[in-house]
Amino acid sequence: MTMPGPASPTQALVELVLDPRDPGYEEAAARRGARPRHAAVDRWLTALGCLVIGFALAVAWVHTHRSAPQAVKVHQGLVDRVRAAATTADGLGREAAGLGAQLSRLRTRALSDSSGLQHQLQRLQLLAGALPVSGPGVAVTLGEPSAKMGASAAPTRGASIGTILTDRDVRSVVNQLWSDGAEALAVNGIRLTPLSAIRFAGQAVLVDLEPITSPYRIEAVGAPDVLDTGFAASAVASRYQTLQQADGITFGFTEQTALNLPAAAIPTLRYASPERGS
Repeated sequence: MTMPGPASPTQALVELVLDPRDPGYEEAAARRGARPRHAAVDRWLTALGCLVIGFALAVAWVHTHRSAPQAVKVHQGLVDRVRAAATTADGLGREAAGLGAQLSRLRTRALSDSSGLQHQLQRLQLLAGALPVSGPGVAVTLGEPSAKMGASAAPTRGASIGTILTDRDVRSVVNQLWSDGAEALAVNGIRLTPLSAIRFAGQAVLVDLEPITSPYRIEAVGAPDVLDTGFAASAVASRYQTLQQADGITFGFTEQTALNLPAAAIPTLRYASPERGS
């Protein structure tokens, strides 16, 4: 018996072109076609799946709407607590203002017979920043360069890129005005006291932990001519005039006929306590 030899490449190529079906695929198709299709079972499985999905959605909807009234109740309770706390705070504020006015009247009555003590008390309150101040003085302005100037000129100093003025600059102006004889000072409307601190955090200058932004306006109440002359002749003014020409910062100081400085915030005494009698 003669075994058929291997097909030539030409014959294999002709068979591939004329009959591209693979025998394995044909056998699989024949087996699948031989088995009966269970269309009814497929429909029942589809219906069961839809039923399960619908049941899950119904349970989720019921759970959500059942817990909704409780969530609304909790939210309303929090709102009521916030409103009650705000009302209490407003009442305490009005009570504190009334007690402060009463204390001022009693103090004035007690010191009415001693003008020297009254004058000394007012002077101490002025130095402590507890009273608002109005009067003539000098206003100094420090500001960062404009955007156009900042883009063309590289800053020669500063804590970060784009920042030239820092807390040191504000402090130097404040200290110079104090040394020139200022009676009261404020920076961007924040009254300074002996306990005030001027710090730098990130890109912001903090005055008593309150952030202020450029331009910085330092207002000093005192004799205008003395303050203006002393500040103009100081090294601080010379330094910022140089920075104005080199880096384009905003700098200037002018005499003011009427400045209004607010009172400082009342500090919280954390360690002081009234002396108890024996």
